[in-house]
Amino acid sequence: MNKSMLIGTVFGVTLATAAAGFAGYSMLSKNSAASVAARQNCYEVAVETPREAKDDKRIAGTVIGALVGGAVGKDVGDKGVTTAAGAAVGAIAGNAAQKKLQENRTVTTTETRCDPIK
Repeated sequence: MNKSMLIGTVFGVTLATAAAGFAGYSMLSKNSAASVAARQNCYEVAVETPREAKDDKRIAGTVIGALVGGAVGKDVGDKGVTTAAGAAVGAIAGNAAQKKLQENRTVTTTETRCDPIK
């Protein structure tokens, strides 16, 4: 047996041993992950989170409430005093109405949760 044939044989055996070791390790890793998944009870849960408000200061509700309140106040009595009072009350009511609407708006997402089986 010459020197280059001996080197080729040793290299081939080393490469085959490394490939077999890598394949065996991969198979063990897959079985381990499967056994961990088998010991869990996974289920999906609907989770509601508040939707982020586009108008944090509730300016739109305040302005619309003031406009409607001022219009109603103008029709009710003295043009100056009741218009101002109606606008103030309308602004407060519009702000409160928009706050209530923003609090009730939610986004529903689905989350997967897993509990270990004992």
